[in-house]
Amino acid sequence: MKRLYLFLSFLFCLGILEAQYYYLPYPKIGKNPGELNKDNEYPPGGGLPAGWTTIMTGPQASGNWTAAINLPITFYFNGALVTKFKASSSGVVTFNTKTALKVDSNNVALPSALIPDSSICIWGLRCATGDYIVTKTFGTKPNRQFWIQYNSYSEPNLKAGWIYASVVLEETTNKIYLVDQRTQCVFNSAVCQDKTNITLGVQVDANYAVMVDGSPDYKSDNLNNFLVDDNTYYEFIQGTQSQEDVLGLQHDFKRYYLTKDFPLTVNGTFRNTGSTIVSKVVYNYNVDNGPIVSKEITGLNAAPLSDFQVSHPDVWASAAKGVYTVKSWISLVNDNPTGTIADDTIRTIVNVNDTSITRKLMHENFSSSTCPPCKPGNETMHAVQSNFPDLYTELNYHYYFPGTGDPYYTQEARDRGNYYGGVNAIPALFLDGTTNINPNGYTVPQFAELQEIPAFYQINPSGTVNGQKIDVSIEIQTIAPVTATTRLNVAIAEKRTVKNIKTNGETEFPHVMKKLIPSSAGTLVGAVPAESSKTINLTWTVPGAYRLPLDAQTANIINLATEHSIEDFTNLEVIAWLQESDKSVLQSNSADLVFVVGTNQKVEKKEISVNPNPASSYFFINMSSFNRDELLRVLVADETGKLVYAEKTDLSSLFVNTSGWTPGLYHIKVVGKNQEANQKILVIE
Repeated sequence: MKRLYLFLSFLFCLGILEAQYYYLPYPKIGKNPGELNKDNEYPPGGGLPAGWTTIMTGPQASGNWTAAINLPITFYFNGALVTKFKASSSGVVTFNTKTALKVDSNNVALPSALIPDSSICIWGLRCATGDYIVTKTFGTKPNRQFWIQYNSYSEPNLKAGWIYASVVLEETTNKIYLVDQRTQCVFNSAVCQDKTNITLGVQVDANYAVMVDGSPDYKSDNLNNFLVDDNTYYEFIQGTQSQEDVLGLQHDFKRYYLTKDFPLTVNGTFRNTGSTIVSKVVYNYNVDNGPIVSKEITGLNAAPLSDFQVSHPDVWASAAKGVYTVKSWISLVNDNPTGTIADDTIRTIVNVNDTSITRKLMHENFSSSTCPPCKPGNETMHAVQSNFPDLYTELNYHYYFPGTGDPYYTQEARDRGNYYGGVNAIPALFLDGTTNINPNGYTVPQFAELQEIPAFYQINPSGTVNGQKIDVSIEIQTIAPVTATTRLNVAIAEKRTVKNIKTNGETEFPHVMKKLIPSSAGTLVGAVPAESSKTINLTWTVPGAYRLPLDAQTANIINLATEHSIEDFTNLEVIAWLQESDKSVLQSNSADLVFVVGTNQKVEKKEISVNPNPASSYFFINMSSFNRDELLRVLVADETGKLVYAEKTDLSSLFVNTSGWTPGLYHIKVVGKNQEANQKILVIE
């Protein structure tokens, strides 16, 4: 009998052991667990990729359950096989499919008798119109993931906004992930800053649960980015946490180096995923699976769940031109082998070249004609750029705030803001994708530091405008290879607009984005080898007629499918840039679009006169031969073809100030609708 009691006690203790979960946080990791799900985060019918199944559609009362649904993967919850689940409108997924418990959206801490046994919580949500629960399986057996996503869902603190968050079940490992994907607070049709108050965790029963830190007031820190780039997730693991375990996070290598940059130090950032303080480690690295270089590193003091960096004292001495895989890992923690749960190995691909290409620094500027600080910000940006002619590319996104916003705002401008994690204050300037500053504080040293980074790609854009059909061709030339995840972004911009004047004092606006082609998502370039080239051709037929919106409010903005806001089709340019998945811009460039007059449109030659000629400080252009009811474009270029003056006017005579011009011969061109004229002017001292 005593042996029976001991055996029963052993089984009881074993059950308690199996009931244990612990979790590891991955804040702002910028990827989904296992990187199986790379789908963009959109609602059904609004861009959600194929393969998702909708299992609930709003509106629904708080606590409503779906029907019991068969799990498409083999999964063990708390050590027991589960084959069905159901999901609640309030953010709870349960394997207790027979429960009649109605879970209210008013969430509290776990464990709670308000939650069924065997449940996973993103608790505190509400199901309104336009809200969905969707599911999809990723991967192949026996390593699949089953995703249950609360899609475009409501949460009281987000007002009229939304949250995207998922419960993920992983086959074989039986891990549970809670993925915080996308969040936006909206109030009175404007972005607000309030955060969620929800409960994240796993509940075995009313007496045992594991809850994410911050719950029941967990605040989603993600912004309204439809990509995985800012995602956070939490990994729930069955069993007892190892005392010594580390997770490899990243090296601090750049992707590209020149041979002259060597030697390089191997620095690795790790997370202590064990339960004890890390005080010393054995740190190892190799290059292309070559000899292993090992050293003991002491003097560390990394608490559980904290990140720490180690630097290998033996440098990577040299490398010839080529592509290298650098791998580093920790083999011993506090003289003990590392645990088996976390992957302690970091792998980085490094490209080494002996030559480079001059970088054109990409400026993506978020501005608005209703924004008072945008005017001095734009002036500061242009003053800095003037020190670096031909070394930058500029594109301006006109935004929907402050006030009623800029008339030339479009949804694609908002898409780019969301891509960068949400632009909630302007002016905002993104330099080569990864440096975000207020342009009022932009400096020459900042420009120089970023522009001097070697580039290994050349972009050569070109294109034509024929009526309302725009054809562009982007040639990409490579020194280093292009990866399969690199995107080509292409914008059609108007070099100068004047009709969107509002309240901030600006009277003209350069490089205004009109359309991203084919869309704001850009184009995946595909793998391109080093020392080669690839050309991508794109077409956009500008729809409808010109309209000047009253403002940037939702009811007034340009519908890119039916109309446009292009003031002058002879004044367009194409801007192209290569961008990595980490948002870094590899290279950029721009080119004027050539305006082509159709074969059925005869160009009438007109006469213009200039006076005085030669000119020392000014001259007048007499354009009275042109039709008086059309807008004329006046261009002046020097002998090299460089444009020194551009103006649009409906006047018959135009004054041009030549103070500061370099003495020499200049070419004048006046363009109207199917009419043009040419003349020369000599500028003297």
